[in-house]
Amino acid sequence: MRDKSGIDYFPELLELFKCAENLGHSGVVREEQRVSFEKHTFPILSFRFGPDDVTLPTLVFVAGVHGLEKIGTQIVTSFLKSFIHLLAWDRSLINLLKDCRILFYPLVNPVGMYKNLRSNGNGVDLMRNAPIDALREGLPLVRGHRLSPKLPWYRGKLEDPMELEAETLCEFIRRDCFGSSCSLVLDVHSGFGLIDRLWFPYAYSQEFFPDASRVLALKKLFDKSFPHHVYTIEPQHHSYTTHGDLWDYLYLEHRKRSQEGIFIPLSLEMGSWHWVRKNPRQIFSSFGIFNPVLPHRIKRAERRHFLLLNFLLKAIVSTDQWAFIDAKRLAFFEKCSEQLWYSVRGR
Repeated sequence: MRDKSGIDYFPELLELFKCAENLGHSGVVREEQRVSFEKHTFPILSFRFGPDDVTLPTLVFVAGVHGLEKIGTQIVTSFLKSFIHLLAWDRSLINLLKDCRILFYPLVNPVGMYKNLRSNGNGVDLMRNAPIDALREGLPLVRGHRLSPKLPWYRGKLEDPMELEAETLCEFIRRDCFGSSCSLVLDVHSGFGLIDRLWFPYAYSQEFFPDASRVLALKKLFDKSFPHHVYTIEPQHHSYTTHGDLWDYLYLEHRKRSQEGIFIPLSLEMGSWHWVRKNPRQIFSSFGIFNPVLPHRIKRAERRHFLLLNFLLKAIVSTDQWAFIDAKRLAFFEKCSEQLWYSVRGR
């Protein structure tokens, strides 16, 4: 479906426009970029709630980096809908937004989602596209390659600039997170294993993550507050290392720019194999490998992960409990994080 402005719609993008229509004065929607593919044009939208003050603590929900992983965009969009409705009456949420900013970036790769591709329209895997190389050998192809866009996990040509969708996301993060006293990003994916993992950098290296102590402090809060949560929280390199990870790239850039603000990107990797286990026929469809197919399972996935998204809302206005803790506690958590995540596997 195409409107008079030349924008092509598909279900996930249409839902975002419905959110924009229902926004009222509760937030701001912004068109970050338009992406063209063949005769089609798609916008990339962001939503902001809270003051226009980039120094405030900031939480960002990102999804749709891989177009085939539609469930990520569906979950973030569903949470966005709920968020908008709650702002019409929930005084606690309205008061929360006086001290922080909440942003949604639900669909990074609209061409990929429209075409049911992991990559963008140029055949490039956006999460392998940053100019950063893994320091150790890893899984062939999966870690990223420059052989051909006809193969999955293609990084793009070495001499080419970053893809438009990847650069647009990076500019968005630089603008809305790099000036913040503390910013958290949750990037939602699916497709790896039977369990749900919450990853933090690095993907390119087995080196100690400089903010691992703060991630552990956040993990302790999560574990104590919701002891029955389903997530394994660990560095991404425990599963595999990759070239070109956008969050590694942005994290390292932020550390060069700022010695004061805290920037922590997290990736939720939903284990999609349990959907296949419940419905083995899905294995014969590339879409079915990465997404629940039946409507009730989509709703169940939304319910399952709203717990995490709501916890992060509380965490971003409580940074004194995990991000800005005293030096003695920070050193303690650093030692514990080394023992938990790095001592056995090595760096």
